Amino acid sequence: MRFQTSRPLDIQAVLRATVAGALAGLVGGSYRWVLDHIEPWRHALITRLGGSLLGWMGLAAVFAIGAGLSRWLTVRFAPEASGSGIPQVEEALARGGELRWKRLLPVKYVAGVLALAAGLSLGREGPTVHLGAALATALQGRLGALPRRALLAAGAGAGLTAAFSAPIAGAVFVLEELRVAPNLLMISTGLPAVLASYLVTTSLLGSEPMFVLPAAVPPTHDVLPLFAALGVAAGFLGVVFNQGLLGALAAFEAMRPVPKPLRAAAVGVFAAVVACWLPAAIGNGEPMAQALIQSPPSPLGGLVLLLAGKLVLTLVSYGCGVPGGIFAPQLGLGAALGAIVYTLAPHVGGGTLGPALATAGMVGVFSASVRAPLTGLVLIVELTHHGQLLLPQAIAALAGYLTAAALRDRPIYEALRERDDRRAATTTI
Repeated sequence: MRFQTSRPLDIQAVLRATVAGALAGLVGGSYRWVLDHIEPWRHALITRLGGSLLGWMGLAAVFAIGAGLSRWLTVRFAPEASGSGIPQVEEALARGGELRWKRLLPVKYVAGVLALAAGLSLGREGPTVHLGAALATALQGRLGALPRRALLAAGAGAGLTAAFSAPIAGAVFVLEELRVAPNLLMISTGLPAVLASYLVTTSLLGSEPMFVLPAAVPPTHDVLPLFAALGVAAGFLGVVFNQGLLGALAAFEAMRPVPKPLRAAAVGVFAAVVACWLPAAIGNGEPMAQALIQSPPSPLGGLVLLLAGKLVLTLVSYGCGVPGGIFAPQLGLGAALGAIVYTLAPHVGGGTLGPALATAGMVGVFSASVRAPLTGLVLIVELTHHGQLLLPQAIAALAGYLTAAALRDRPIYEALRERDDRRAATTTI
């Protein structure tokens, strides 16, 4: 691929992108820090209150208030802060690169924290991408149309970097998912932004891998068909996820007589039920994925229940309209699917395939749903600091991608953006 270098280097855009990246690292890193400290608090609350009916009612009230307040803040002050934020960033790029950053920044941050504190199954990466793009918008000033667009894309990539401490994935995300052409302007703004974000984020949080792999031997070639089969299963799961997400949004939208904050509060109550009976399924899914990577084969029924519970909770959590992403829950679902395959074939490969299957399931589901296999592969390598499993992960990613494409399922962010466009057109009419 040859970069377009006919335009002169825009030093103003480069400097602003670097500042935007550093701010994205600061804001996104603090967002992660807050959520990391909420996790043990929520676990202690569930342990303390979940053992009796009266205690569970208190837990349900806390979760309902958190989810309801998250939705109320969104509806009242910044409706565009709902959901992931990535479709909104893509729409902003298409129309010239601007976001209402003064409202978006505080609402996305606070409402996103409230939703995850309430146990809803959502990720931080969508909000941090949205926050990074909003910070870039705040620094656009009087830049021309193309530098504004480049700065917005750089901020979005810096936001993803802050979410996972994954600068290469942040850069690839801009090229693959946001479909930004790799010209001189985009490269000279995108790379400084993700690198600045990474340096600030790791200064705040450290640079340890998010998912620690046990000693893993790369699978031999004779077991690679198992990863292709896993990828096909991940493709079907990705399609179910996408269709279920769109269906959940439609179902919640049809509840017009019920105020939107009450709809979210009801999901908070459901999260409290799941927290007592299936606690691994609540939250962003990262602790669940880590446990599945580390664990030996588990009872099949328990894994299927965990996958189903996580899937349903994720769909209703996103459907109710609070701020939150879907990357992290998809990683949890993929790890559960990989663990199921491992349980069905525990002796294949000498019984050492657990980590490989779990991580391959992660990237397979992500690739099927988002349709960005390169971003998924790079992200998993950066999250684990481990590249020896790249071949089986790539096979699962490709199989998941092709399966979802063969089923003619739309990439989730494209489908969400088209849905928003249809709703906006209907409202205008």
